[in-house]
Amino acid sequence: MPKCYINEECNIHSQWVEAVIKMRGGSSERLVVRASRRRGETRAKLTKYITVVLATILSGGGSALLFLVPLYADPALSALAADFDPVPAECVTERRDDRLGLDNCTWASCREGCTSDAYKCIQLHVKYKAYSEEWRPAVLYVNIKGCGYPPVVDCDNFTINYGYVGARYPCYWSRADNTVVVPRWSRGEQVATVTRTLALPLFLSGCAGIGLCALHCECKPRRRRRPPRRPPRLPTLSPDETSVYRLG
Repeated sequence: MPKCYINEECNIHSQWVEAVIKMRGGSSERLVVRASRRRGETRAKLTKYITVVLATILSGGGSALLFLVPLYADPALSALAADFDPVPAECVTERRDDRLGLDNCTWASCREGCTSDAYKCIQLHVKYKAYSEEWRPAVLYVNIKGCGYPPVVDCDNFTINYGYVGARYPCYWSRADNTVVVPRWSRGEQVATVTRTLALPLFLSGCAGIGLCALHCECKPRRRRRPPRRPPRLPTLSPDETSVYRLG
């Protein structure tokens, strides 16, 4: 009897140990599952926040391009395309025309605002002399477009400084069209304007788009599946050759 009693105790002890081991194993598995769930939730939240930031940058860059290109980038690119001579020439205002009407104001030396038609305009005709050459006739613009927005373009000050006959001042003539002159010109300033208003928004929008693609799209190139290799064909044997092989 004592032997049997001891065996029962041993069985109970072994069952208790197995139960404890199972409980520990289950708790460890639960801890692993919880940790993996927390990691997944943290990763999802981080992806969501990064997506919001990148989408904001992308939309902001697109809006900035729509606003900045017609106001700043386009005039700067046009000024660079005009290829103004960096050496200033001597300019003299010869005639001033104050005109009224849309038909008479097809162009203006200075206009505040570039989108609406001008009903009243001032046209300044000048002559300039570059590199001690002969005098050349030209028209004076406040910039290559002849228009702009305050405070960069102030037509009242422009007219006061250059809008009276006999006014002398340095000007810059266009090598692409030698009948166009402007009172101020800086190639470095125009390049900086293009960089700020065009290159920077494009760069930020491109980086944001690439980031969104990397987060939510499969941007990896697909591997082409190679066709399965066919086993080499066995040479066809004639009846005489098969009989020889059989004899061998």
